[in-house]
Amino acid sequence: MQDNPFTPPSQVEAIELSLDAIKVRVSRPATALIIMSSIHAVFVSITLIASAWILIGGGSLSWDSSVELLIATIQFLSLITIAIGAAKLGFLESYRLAKIGALLSCVPIITPFLLLGIPFGIWALLLLADPRVRNAFPDRNKVSS
Repeated sequence: MQDNPFTPPSQVEAIELSLDAIKVRVSRPATALIIMSSIHAVFVSITLIASAWILIGGGSLSWDSSVELLIATIQFLSLITIAIGAAKLGFLESYRLAKIGALLSCVPIITPFLLLGIPFGIWALLLLADPRVRNAFPDRNKVSS
């Protein structure tokens, strides 16, 4: 008798994924977020350094420059958090930091490259919602599917 190729896998096959297979699944969005947030953080740090240079030199910042400095500071801290969270996602180390990084990458103003990070943040959030991926993190309570 021939097996039907269209039958769904058994529940055990569907639930069990090796740790290596899970790492492969999360590596792509994690790597994309790390690269994009790191590169964008360099660009934002140029604004921060330029503003600091002006202030150290005894100059003052206009209202617009002060707002730009505040936005750049928030964006820089968020980009660092996104990169750390993505690294924790890629190595399956901290579910909470991975989720924070993925959520921050979905916020339009602070996401890497303004809008480019949003699809990768959504991809990471979808992976983090999968119980098999969630259970691979050591800091998560094991959740039955």
